[in-house]
Amino acid sequence: MGRAAHAHNCSMGIFMLKQSLSDSWSFFKNHIVAISIIILPIVVPVDIFAAIYQYFLAGDEFVLTEQLLPMVVGLIAYPIYSVGVVFYIASIISGEHLDTKSLWKLGAQFWLPYIILTILVTMAVILGFILLVIPGLILASRYAFSEFDLLFNQSRPLDAMRSSWNSTKEYMWVILGGYAVITLCLYAPYYAVASLFDESSVSYLALNTLSNIAYSVLWALYTIFAFRVYAFSKLQSSQSLNQDAP
Repeated sequence: MGRAAHAHNCSMGIFMLKQSLSDSWSFFKNHIVAISIIILPIVVPVDIFAAIYQYFLAGDEFVLTEQLLPMVVGLIAYPIYSVGVVFYIASIISGEHLDTKSLWKLGAQFWLPYIILTILVTMAVILGFILLVIPGLILASRYAFSEFDLLFNQSRPLDAMRSSWNSTKEYMWVILGGYAVITLCLYAPYYAVASLFDESSVSYLALNTLSNIAYSVLWALYTIFAFRVYAFSKLQSSQSLNQDAP
């Protein structure tokens, strides 16, 4: 009986993974123009600035103090379009259809708590990778819902992380599987092409800049996928509460 239940859970998990990936890709294809309009006007000047800075002012070796300025500029810009993408996905699902300026305003409104959450989650995941790779992967999946709880429930960053940790327990392997498939599909072609260039060449810098701009849009696939699983988890939770109600 235990083996049958385990096999059933595995098959359901695989089905959910396939369905969530398929739905996420369909959503991305259908809304890539709108997502690009949210992201690119902010990312393009930031990445061009970073490329110019890297070529003319930074040395060949990575030095944190030299890279601090472009890192700070990128960090300042990141919440504006990332929050915008999350609210865009939610607005399409709810039928509200918010315009780009309104989405950027939401990004500015939630800038501080979102950047705090981003730093906390990033530090936790990096620490997990330093200790061992597996803890980092687990932490990345268990905190996958934290940005949604922060933005939709207006939770504090630590509360959003705790809520995500609890909510993702049943869906950890689905999230991990989805992240792995997306990462493989996105980055395998890049590394295959990048290996043909000399890292110190202008061609490599141009390729890296263009790929950074492209990946800023493609990165939305992770958010869309996580949101798909998040919405499913909320639906399941709501149905369970309705069944338990007298």
